[in-house]
Formats: sequence, C-alpha cells, structure tokens
Amino acid sequence: MARRQSQKEDNLVRMLRYVLGVAPAEFGLAPGPDGWVPIKELLAALHQEEGWRHVRASMIADAANRLAPELVELDDKLARVSERSYPLPDYGTSPPAHLYLGARRKAWPVLHRRGLEPGHDGRPWVLATNKEAALKLGQRRDSEPVLVTVQAHQAMEQGAVFPAWGEHFLCEWVPAAALMGPPLDEQALPKKKPKPKAQPEQGPAMPPPEAMPGSFSVMPEDVEKPYKRKGINKDIAWKRERRKDRRGKNT
Repeated sequence: MARRQSQKEDNLVRMLRYVLGVAPAEFGLAPGPDGWVPIKELLAALHQEEGWRHVRASMIADAANRLAPELVELDDKLARVSERSYPLPDYGTSPPAHLYLGARRKAWPVLHRRGLEPGHDGRPWVLATNKEAALKLGQRRDSEPVLVTVQAHQAMEQGAVFPAWGEHFLCEWVPAAALMGPPLDEQALPKKKPKPKAQPEQGPAMPPPEAMPGSFSVMPEDVEKPYKRKGINKDIAWKRERRKDRRGKNT
C-alpha cells in the first residue's frame, strides 16, 4: 500500500515537471513571463487528461511542500517548476486566416464590445486552429462555451501579433472588429436581480375587534340618524304632543 502511494506521488511530480516545465503548450497552458500558471487553470488542464481527474489543489501543495520542494513552487494561487525547458513562442510562423477561442458565455458581450485585451497577469490568450480544440479549452472555464472566430489576418493589419505556441497560437490583443460570434441576445444576458425593499418593522398583529372581550362591531347604519334607518317611524312622540297642544289652543 505504501509502495503504491509512493508511486502515485512520484508520478504526480513527474507530471507537474512535464506540464509546467517541458510542454505547457501541449496542454493549452501559457505560463507568465516567470513561468507561473494559475493553479485553477493547471487543475482544469489535468482534469481533461485520462488518469489525472483526481488531482486536487491540496495534492499540488503537498508536492511543493513535501514531495519536491526543490522543483515545485507555489505563490498564492500560482504554481511553477524551477526547471523549465519549453521553447519560446515562435514569431516566424504565420497563423491561418481564422483562429478560434472558446469564451465564457458571460464574457462574450464584453469581448464583442472591447475585443481581446491583455490580462492583468501578463499572460496571453491561447487560440486554437480548429473549433473542437477551442471548445475543449473553453470548457475549462464554462460548461457551454461560446465559439468565437478570430479573423487573424484582418487583426494583423491593425497591429495584432500571433506567435505560434505548439499547435496553438497566442495573442495579447485583437480588435473587436476582428471577432465573430453568435448574435447577442439581450434577453438572454444575465441581469442583476433587484434588491428587495426593506419592509418597516411591524408590531404583533392585533386581533379583530369582535374577538376582543367586551367589544362589538359598529355597523354603518348604527351611526346614521335613527329615522334614516329602514323600518323606523319618522314621527317622534314629543313633536306629536306639541301639535296636539297647538290644536287645542286654536279651538
């Protein structure tokens, strides 16, 4: 059991050395200037490889802290290896007329408006030469990525550069006019839900008047003049007696 565990750990270290230090382009990864790759992207790439879907961030941390601290290095959410021998991007290879990007659904409206812009971490965009590869890379960020077509030659006329990176191409900037994708459906775009208005605090609900002891309900007809109510004689006794007195005096 211990021997099998040791073999798994050795295989992980070798895999990390290969992915981060020998052939990151083979896995669609583009390290930064100092070889750093986000751990999240590294895990997404490994999980698409048969036999490596079990790898977790804790295992990479264990490789850096215990298994091979002289090789695997971590910096917050980034990982790299100290021995790096992968070739630099090839600026002498011309890209095909069309390159492809698997973009997140939420990102497509922004890309449609602003184009591809440099990232804050200094790493370029990775573009595929066919749609299937682009969607596979895009599934690392979105289960249903949007396929974006990059008109490379048109973008190059405006100053964009596409160095070859293994079977892929890299770019740092592409104008919005050189991007083609599905039409934007404003109804389908995610919208922020309005915050519910704060309701004023209310005291305990009062019982209805008829449920309170010693109380009764006042009906509208109770506050009207008595003679206005149906069935009440308008003739009042004291008025009737006064009329009799007047008739007696006049006789």
